[in-house]
Amino acid sequence: MSEQFKRRPPSQWGEGAALKEEILGAAARMLAESGREKELSLRAVAREVGIAAPSVYLHFKSRADLVETLRRRAYEELAAELGEARGAAIEEGPRAVLRAMARRYVTFATGNRRAYRLMYSVEWVEAPRDDAAEYPVRLVHEVWAEAVSAVPGGNGRLDTGRVALFLWASLHGMVSMAAATPYVVDQQTLTDMADQLIELALAGKH
Repeated sequence: MSEQFKRRPPSQWGEGAALKEEILGAAARMLAESGREKELSLRAVAREVGIAAPSVYLHFKSRADLVETLRRRAYEELAAELGEARGAAIEEGPRAVLRAMARRYVTFATGNRRAYRLMYSVEWVEAPRDDAAEYPVRLVHEVWAEAVSAVPGGNGRLDTGRVALFLWASLHGMVSMAAATPYVVDQQTLTDMADQLIELALAGKH
């Protein structure tokens, strides 16, 4: 064989969860390096972990299943990051909370570019409708909605969930446009724009 195969020591009884995390970690690294989920094969991931390809199928039924798990994990990580930013700034008031969350969103998006692109990829495998309530995108939306609901003088014409969604969509659009255009947009510029976006969203509120 032309490729080196690094054989992993056999898993012991009860170590299946640890092996699943190894597989996810390897897949995430490979995705970050290649940037293309289509190039992520279960056989290649198995080789990276040092196990036989059939062992991967014990945890993921297909490549699409593996990619979907990575996507869900990315949403969970983003929700945790936003929640942490909210908690750290909560004593400073609701405006400071939203600014801190917007900044953390930018940091997450620019620091995890491949995972971020995967989260919003048009190549998504759609979650079943009966699974939608459990999809981790809900966790991200809830963190935003909680922060928005704490701002005094809310907009009576729009519910909190809609305002949270508009704010999230605006941040995503800003980050995506920065990534898609040929102009250089550095981290500080994006952070400044995030601050300005929050100020625009809260204009007229006390």
